[in-house]
Amino acid sequence: MEGPRREDDARGMMIGGLIVLGVGLLFLLRNLNLIPDFDIVWPIFPIIVGLALIIAALAKGRKPAQS
Repeated sequence: MEGPRREDDARGMMIGGLIVLGVGLLFLLRNLNLIPDFDIVWPIFPIIVGLALIIAALAKGRKPAQS
């Protein structure tokens, strides 16, 4: 029963890392004046979270059944 739990932990770590990476990238791009102020681009955050949830749900649904 350890298998599925480890997969969930790994997926959670991957998503967490991607979120931290994305936030860091946004700060870098903002400091380089490549994107406008956050009050203009804040809708990017819920869009990214929604896409991540949809992709995770689709990936989970495509796994072959294990016997």
